[in-house]
Amino acid sequence: MSDSPADPGPHGLAPVSSRYGLQRGNGLYDRVVADVGGRIVSGELAPGTTIYVDQVCEQLGISRSVVREAMRTLSAMGLVESRPQRGTRVQPREAWDLLNPRIVEWRGEGPEYLQQMLELLELRLGVEQAAAHFAAERMSDQARTEIVAAGHLMQRSFEQQDAYTFFCADAEIHRLMLEGSGNAVIAQFAGTVTTALRIRGSHESRSYSAAQSLDARSANRHLQLAEALAAHDAAAAQNAVSAIIFATLAETEHILAVRRQDRPRAR
Repeated sequence: MSDSPADPGPHGLAPVSSRYGLQRGNGLYDRVVADVGGRIVSGELAPGTTIYVDQVCEQLGISRSVVREAMRTLSAMGLVESRPQRGTRVQPREAWDLLNPRIVEWRGEGPEYLQQMLELLELRLGVEQAAAHFAAERMSDQARTEIVAAGHLMQRSFEQQDAYTFFCADAEIHRLMLEGSGNAVIAQFAGTVTTALRIRGSHESRSYSAAQSLDARSANRHLQLAEALAAHDAAAAQNAVSAIIFATLAETEHILAVRRQDRPRAR
C-alpha cells in the first residue's frame, strides 16, 4: 500500500515523517499497525501475550485480511511471531528492530523517550562521525547547497523563535549528511535519526516555551557542520557533529539523572 505524498512544510521542507513513511495514515491497515504496534511497545501487550486476529477484527471493526497484513508487518519489525498451532505472540524487546523508524516513533511517545534518546545518541556518536568524514568527500554539489541552506534556515528560525522550522531544519541537516555519505548502510540510518530528531522537537516544543527549547549554540554548530561539509573539510565536519551530539548527550544524561533522583524511593 502506498501513501499519498504529504504537502511540503514551511520553506519547502517536507515533513520528516512523510519522507520515511511515518505519517499516521487513515487507512485500515495503518490503523491496525499503529494500534497493535503502539500497545506492544508501550508494554500494554506484554511479551508472550497471544494476539487473536478475530479479537482485533472485532475491536477495530476491520477485516481479517487487513489484520493479517498488519501482523506480517509487525512480524517483520520483530514485534510479533506467528507459528502454526500457537497463533501470533508478542515478542520480547530483544527481538525488536529498535532502529525501525516506526518503533523509534512509538518508543518516543512513551515513558522510554529519554532512555531511547540516550541509546541512539551513543550510537550516533560513531555513525555520524563516519558519515561526516565520507559526506565531506562524496556529497553532491546540490546536497552541499541544500545543507548550507538548511543551516542558515536553522539560524533564522532560532532568531524568529520558530520551533517547528528549527527542528525540521535540524533533521534535514542530519539527513543530508547521512545520505550524502555515499554508504548505503549509513544512509539507511537517516530514517532512524530524523525520526528521533522529530520526536525530540515535538517533546521540547510541548515541554518548554520556544525561547527555552531553541538553542543558539546548537544552531551555530549545525551551520558549522553544514559549511564544513560544503567546503569538503572532513576534520571540521567530524568535530562539528561530535560537538552537536556530545552536547545533546550531556543534556540528556543530566535530565535522566535528575529524574532518577526525583523518583520516590521504595520503602
